[in-house]
Amino acid sequence: MSVVLRLPKTESSNFTAKLKRVDFAGAITLVLAVFFLLFSLDRGGNVSWNDALTIASSVAFGVLFLIFGVIELKLASEPFAPKRIIFNRSLIASYFVNFFAMGSGLSMLFHVSLYFQAVQRKTASEAGLWLLPSIVGSVFGSLGGGLIMQSTGKYYFLTLVAYIASFAGTTLVTLMTGVVIQSSTGIALGRFLDPTGPFEADYSSKVLS
Repeated sequence: MSVVLRLPKTESSNFTAKLKRVDFAGAITLVLAVFFLLFSLDRGGNVSWNDALTIASSVAFGVLFLIFGVIELKLASEPFAPKRIIFNRSLIASYFVNFFAMGSGLSMLFHVSLYFQAVQRKTASEAGLWLLPSIVGSVFGSLGGGLIMQSTGKYYFLTLVAYIASFAGTTLVTLMTGVVIQSSTGIALGRFLDPTGPFEADYSSKVLS
């Protein structure tokens, strides 16, 4: 490996200068905002939406999110969420598609594991084994899509195929959970197809760069 590995030359600039370029304020604010959002959603669903901590966490999320926006748009010298990218009209559709696709995929992953255990009476270990095709699909989809785009410079057709496969996988999982028949193999195949949507992550990274 050391013979063929070609590492980029290290920059000789001052470490302090590099450190100043890091958007620490934006990163910390975003982490805190996400924490309070998740905490409020979890507590609201499990305790009460009228609970004082739930309300306080929701307010804290709103305030921190606004502060994060101000930091990224006005204060940070090198923000990790630049205005030219966030508000780029040609990328808005990609944001929404990626958001809903990943939300759907993660939700299905959670509920499929529960289905295996509650309906098919599998153990947690067995349910985990039946979810392995999902991981394999994610690896093939993400790495394969990235390599193809890197070599060809094209992404539109790959992205279209990825989301068609993702939709087909989601539909197959739905049909195999009792709508047509109950089949663990069919669910595993659907989960293998569904994660091909992570093509979008490679596509976005190349477009934004």
